[in-house]
Amino acid sequence: MPPVEQLYAENLELKERNAQLEAQVAWLRKQLFGGGKSEKLDRAQLLLKLNELEKLAAAPAKPAQTITYERATPRERPIPAETFAKLPVKEVVEVVPEEVKAAPENYERIGEERTFEVEVVPPKFYKREIVRPKYRAVADRAQAPLIAPAPRRAANGGYASAGLLAWTALSKYVDHLPLYRLEQIAARWGAPISRQSMCDWIALTAEWLQPIYRRMHARLLAGDYLQADETPIKCHDPDEQRGSTSQGYLWVISRPQGDVVFDWRLSRRHGELTSLIDGFGGVLQSDAYEAVRREVKSLK
Repeated sequence: MPPVEQLYAENLELKERNAQLEAQVAWLRKQLFGGGKSEKLDRAQLLLKLNELEKLAAAPAKPAQTITYERATPRERPIPAETFAKLPVKEVVEVVPEEVKAAPENYERIGEERTFEVEVVPPKFYKREIVRPKYRAVADRAQAPLIAPAPRRAANGGYASAGLLAWTALSKYVDHLPLYRLEQIAARWGAPISRQSMCDWIALTAEWLQPIYRRMHARLLAGDYLQADETPIKCHDPDEQRGSTSQGYLWVISRPQGDVVFDWRLSRRHGELTSLIDGFGGVLQSDAYEAVRREVKSLK
């Protein structure tokens, strides 16, 4: 137990003992000097007992123990010059005294003092134009025009690049920015992008990432130990009444030092877990939810 917590516990114990002794002294005083006792008590015995309790109550508390312990040295504040040593310098501002500007021939440079400040350039949207020139044969103009095939794009038929899809997904799930805020940010940066478009991009990004999280899922099921749980989440469903929410569940499987796989389901019934860990044959750890118990029985 840490020293501070130990002293705190001892202090509470002494206070409780003192309160018990004071209660016993009060009871004995009442028996000695109060009236209305139904039974006669030996006054000498009561006085003797009272004497002992008063001595105990007045006894000095246990001497405080000197406890030594080690603690980590407080972390020193980082030096800016070391923290930003690898940050590139894109602008140098030289500040020359007004006297030197007025008469530079009267002065010679003997040194300089340098300092710095960290600047930031706000992100900006720009367009990348894809140009495919058309050609025709000079010798045979009857031939069909020649043009290179269109390069494959992250969002076929749309205007979102792979970088824009990545920025939207990272902002939503890593920086926890909802799409309506991203819509406001994009407008402030000069690109009015609707949250409906961003929602479509999130679904498209999830499709692109399917091979990765399927591999993560398969690697978890191939092990001999698995943890599973489900968390209720309120969600907006376009099929529900406008403005209302429906109940859904994030089922999650993982193991220590392993991947974490979330799967969105609309219920927490037994079959959801069955399909999520189908093929697993090791030890399953979870809470006492009945659906999990049924799953464990089916695994056996």
